[in-house]
Amino acid sequence: MKSGRGTVAAVALAVLSTLAACGGGDGDPAVAPGTPGTPGTPGEPKPSTLRIGILPDTQGGDAGVALYPMKAILDLYEQSGVNVVLAVGDLVENGTPAEYAQWRSMAERYKGKMTILPIMGNHDPKGIDQDWYDTVEDFIPADAQHMPGSANKNYALVRENVLFINISYGWIERAYDFVESMVKEHGGKVDHIILQTHNSFAGNRYGLVRENIVDGSLAIVNDAKFREAYDKYRKLFAEHDVIYVSGHEHHYARSFIRDDSDLGFQQIISGDAAYKGYETRFGEHERIQSVLMHKVQHEDTGFVDANASIFTVQGKMLDYRSYFAAHSVTDNDHGAKELASPQWKLLDRFVRSKERCEKLVFPASVPMDIQRNSIYDPSYRTSYCVSSSGERARLLDGTNRAFNRYDTRTRGMSATPGYSYATSNMEMLSMMYRYMFISDESFSRNLNNSQRARLVNEGTPDEEVEVRETTIDLKKLVALNWQKSGGDTVSDVLWVSGIAGQTGTYIDPWGRVKDITAQTGLPGSYGDGSENGKLPVQLPAHATRQWELSADQSGDTYVLEFALPAGRDAAATALARRDAEGKWAALARPACVSKLPYQAAFLTGLPGDIDASCAGAVVVGYDAAKSAYWARLNVEGAFALIAK
Repeated sequence: MKSGRGTVAAVALAVLSTLAACGGGDGDPAVAPGTPGTPGTPGEPKPSTLRIGILPDTQGGDAGVALYPMKAILDLYEQSGVNVVLAVGDLVENGTPAEYAQWRSMAERYKGKMTILPIMGNHDPKGIDQDWYDTVEDFIPADAQHMPGSANKNYALVRENVLFINISYGWIERAYDFVESMVKEHGGKVDHIILQTHNSFAGNRYGLVRENIVDGSLAIVNDAKFREAYDKYRKLFAEHDVIYVSGHEHHYARSFIRDDSDLGFQQIISGDAAYKGYETRFGEHERIQSVLMHKVQHEDTGFVDANASIFTVQGKMLDYRSYFAAHSVTDNDHGAKELASPQWKLLDRFVRSKERCEKLVFPASVPMDIQRNSIYDPSYRTSYCVSSSGERARLLDGTNRAFNRYDTRTRGMSATPGYSYATSNMEMLSMMYRYMFISDESFSRNLNNSQRARLVNEGTPDEEVEVRETTIDLKKLVALNWQKSGGDTVSDVLWVSGIAGQTGTYIDPWGRVKDITAQTGLPGSYGDGSENGKLPVQLPAHATRQWELSADQSGDTYVLEFALPAGRDAAATALARRDAEGKWAALARPACVSKLPYQAAFLTGLPGDIDASCAGAVVVGYDAAKSAYWARLNVEGAFALIAK
């Protein structure tokens, strides 16, 4: 289990009020159960709350700007008290003055309510720079630090304890020195760093790794620059815990990207605010990437998604929630339709603190008879995670049985000798296995496909590298996050995150629904080197196979161990979870706390020393030999020891 993400603040955090679920129209957002925060200790200063929204591509095809999704998303942000909005590029379709005027006419409605930070996508440079400057200059705050030579395209600024680095399309390849300098100048003064740019680092359809390296050209300066900066970026982002936010792909995805030391950073592909959705092509780059959430809604399905995501930051705690609203609007002239009253549904979420331990958990679909390659572990079991106060917790048991699945489509690529980095198709194939995929071997199986990429039509004029259609199961990034006590607990607070966010959905490359319990995956996807497809999955009862998560979503059963702090008396304490109102509630009444050490049989059964009336999803015990509580749970949230 990875750890070492810094230390928590000395001050306690106030209760956060973030959006749990919101229908359309007016009204106050609901307060989410399981939102980070504790009541502050009397007399302590409480850190302020900063809410950050993401505005995906708003390009509108012939309409210029997709005004209805843009309005729906910004209305939601206004209702939710969002302070800063990251506009990830492709504001408009063709970069014309008329289109920019459209975008401004909508964005200006929210001026004074939130700060919108725009960057260029690949469509915006179709026009001229001066029209871009005229559009965005007065949206970018006066205290922003601009990259020399590219003011208003690439810039950074700090708000509260968050550093925002904003890099336009086509510039991340050339901006390493600027990005690094901003991290070095501000990184030690802030708790969170968010970098927004337009292109994904490792994408399902596009992405810098494939486009600039594997399919890169000797003649293109940006390809050469990114090739030089690739390892440096991964190391910089991982070491400084950067959250990388992008657009461009017109669907939503979140993943964990690793450097060569296996330290990683999270990438969020923000989804859609346009009138079209894109299909899934290349899928997970398993060499460096593990996909944690993925949702596609291509317009051929009759609907597309509007996506809205909100970070809520208080001190060293960060809560992230992403929402979608399906709609059938394809043009500004067609009316708002569903977006007149969008039905926002919670799709994805995580909580993290600066002081945390993380484990990448694979799905239970990993074949039992293969070598595990060290990391193919579907168990939630972890090592101890120790807080800066010396308090300890870990997960003892549980298996990832509820997970999502998606299909990709076949794509072909080929080298152009003398122009591409790859001098032959075989060399391009080798580069794919160096940068994107894992070669399937008996000692290191590729869980996504036995022939992830291959040469086809070899020796003929039609020879090419084929990235084969396949079926991919999502992973989970499980985190144990420590937070200082707010004075109402006798221990530090432990936030468990990452277990209950997947429900057994399965989609094809265009977002059409498939049945994970009945349909076999595409050929070669089983994960044992054969041509078999992934097997249908017997899901646990809690797996709904629906995209919408409830505010207090149940998930796989797991077991938490929480050590009693030094000097505390077990007879005077109880293991508790914070409820929806922010109050601590003991997990079990005293008569229902077992005195037996945890055993594997307790994952599904009751300890023999407690009455059958104590049966339920939650079972609690105290292991005197370890001076530690254990609890069988099926929900995430905040846990701590409280006085009886």
